[in-house]
Amino acid sequence: MPKPLLKLFQPLTYLLIGALLAPSIASATPKPLDPGTVHVKVLKRGVGNWIAVQENSGVQLFGRIIAINDHSFTLQLHNDPQTTEIPYTDVEYLQTGITTGQKIFLAAAIAGTAGFGIWAAVHFHNLSDKPLTPPAIP
Repeated sequence: MPKPLLKLFQPLTYLLIGALLAPSIASATPKPLDPGTVHVKVLKRGVGNWIAVQENSGVQLFGRIIAINDHSFTLQLHNDPQTTEIPYTDVEYLQTGITTGQKIFLAAAIAGTAGFGIWAAVHFHNLSDKPLTPPAIP
């Protein structure tokens, strides 16, 4: 690679390394939810759908919504015959499905993988068309 081109990539490399080592926004803890917001999110998700819940005590639960009441909702946990009633005031974090950011990341990952696969197929096809010759001796 020519020396001027290497000088262009050096600052970009340092910037990329700094960005990867810096703490990200994703490591921030989510703000606690108020009971009204939890109630609306659970109602929007609906009975029979799966959700993940983290309580104020740190207990994490994942289950199917069985019933929705005014002050609590009931979950049927995976492989547990009994139901668990969770008051809206005890919910610290609630995940009802794939977020928009996760959908964008997933689409970008699929597109990147497909693009790399197409590039590799074309590259190897072009290599197969060229006859192999020994390197020239100066």
